[in-house]
Amino acid sequence: MFQDESAGSAGSVEKIEKWIFYFLCGYALCSSISMGGANVCLGLATVGTIIRLIKKHDDWRELLTIDKGLRLPFLIFLGVLVGTNIFTLNMGATAKNMFQYYINNFEPFLLAVMFVRKRDWLIKIVGLMVASSVINNIYVIYQWLSMDTGARGSQGFFRIMSTAGLLSMMVPTVALLMLNTQGKLKWVMLVGLLINAMGAVSNNTRGAWVAIAVTVVVTTLLMVKSKVKALVALLVLAIGLSVVVCHVPAMYMRVQSMTNVTDNRSNMERLYLWQSATNMGNDYPLTGVGSGNFGDMYHEKYILPEAKMPHLGHTHNLFFQEFAEHGYPGGIAFVIWVLGTIAYCIRGWHKEKKTGYIFMLAIFMGLMINGLTEHTFSHPIVMKWFWFGMGISYRWIKADISVGVI
Repeated sequence: MFQDESAGSAGSVEKIEKWIFYFLCGYALCSSISMGGANVCLGLATVGTIIRLIKKHDDWRELLTIDKGLRLPFLIFLGVLVGTNIFTLNMGATAKNMFQYYINNFEPFLLAVMFVRKRDWLIKIVGLMVASSVINNIYVIYQWLSMDTGARGSQGFFRIMSTAGLLSMMVPTVALLMLNTQGKLKWVMLVGLLINAMGAVSNNTRGAWVAIAVTVVVTTLLMVKSKVKALVALLVLAIGLSVVVCHVPAMYMRVQSMTNVTDNRSNMERLYLWQSATNMGNDYPLTGVGSGNFGDMYHEKYILPEAKMPHLGHTHNLFFQEFAEHGYPGGIAFVIWVLGTIAYCIRGWHKEKKTGYIFMLAIFMGLMINGLTEHTFSHPIVMKWFWFGMGISYRWIKADISVGVI
């Protein structure tokens, strides 16, 4: 009798977990094309998780076990944020900001780590994320070819900088998937890579271009066995891209503008923002002004006389944002998180040769490098994708899906 009840309970939990997986598949498919659809699927997965933990909750510690090398740098960063926020200038804005950034946006990571543990589930979700990105970038390319988007480029289904943030992570990830597949699937991934790359060109966001280029070079050189062949291939690719850029006036002007700090308004405004953020952090060196308070303080006190865009509400840089809102402790803790996570990925790859480490590094580097010129944390669709991708990469490591198995 008890055995039957136990078997029935186990079967019920298994069914609930399968439904959670289905909802996460829905999120993966919507992740690059519909914020509403993505949020609905995450909401349903959350409800499923609550029901599952009510039915069986004695294993929650096991489900949430994360390697110390990955969790510790982030917990240090988060702990510093919470500690400095005690002295925030506006607790309401800070509470709202912390909930959005570190609970709502972070939830997909927990869902992936807890419930996407089967190899075939991981592969299906990754495939759906790639398909979602391809759909979005087909639309991005269509906008570029058929609409007068101007120098700003095309945005796809989201805001232009949100699409740029997704591309910064997705293009390097698809490039790695292409390198690690075989047969027909390699050609499928190659097509996906070309569409994503064309989407990045059409999006016309310089920060995304830099993030993609640096991340692809670093992760490719780490992964491939023959460094010489990789360098030659990357050099040929760089020459080819240079030829294309030189023969497309709009792209040439866009690339050339990256170093223009004398009359390019976008570049100049970023420099003004960073100076204002530095001034703010220096005025509140131990605590900063508190999460979510940079915008108000900037408008009220710290905007420079020469700044011409007073509506801006963030620093367009992740480090300067943390420094302004959390002082020197926040800036240092952010650097600890970044360097600690990169070290975890590189050390894990060299030690275990599991491709999940490289996928995680690509996602993390893509977001953070793009974050040098954009406050990527303020884009919910980007951050949910980021945390979900980090969770899937972690489960990829633990499932030990090796090269050529995808």
